[in-house]
Amino acid sequence: MNSLKIAIGLGALASLAACVETSGTSSGGQMDVAAGAPPFIEGVFDASDAAVNACRNLLASQTTGGVRVVGSEFSQANSAVYMRVGANGAPWRCLVSDDGRNPSVMFMGSEGTL
Repeated sequence: MNSLKIAIGLGALASLAACVETSGTSSGGQMDVAAGAPPFIEGVFDASDAAVNACRNLLASQTTGGVRVVGSEFSQANSAVYMRVGANGAPWRCLVSDDGRNPSVMFMGSEGTL
């Protein structure tokens, strides 16, 4: 009888463990980029200051928790600026002309982790 109770208890614990919701963050404490999302560049800084500032300012006006620029890449068509927001490091990308005109931001994390 005790064996049966122990087996049922262990089964219940295993079921509960399977129900734990993950936070959507990587082991470094930052939210992961969603699977299938465009590349997210960190550690490379090629875009102009005008592009970076336009993107940072736009995202800061739409979010709370602090914006960190973590990378950027220059392109004659549109530069891309990669940023993380808040304590969980939510990933965002901004496409902008290199002179800072027409910035457009896009959340790069999984919508399920918002």
